[in-house]
Amino acid sequence: MKTIKGPAVFLAQFMDDKAPFNSLDGLCQWAADLGYKGI
Repeated sequence: MKTIKGPAVFLAQFMDDKAPFNSLDGLCQWAADLGYKGI
């Protein structure tokens, strides 16, 4: 890979014990709701 396409979000910084931040599925849905297209 020569370039990284963005925008990007570093999901690990949002991990928490409370939904939706307590599972990968929850984080993916949260990011999708914000308009991100890929994880």
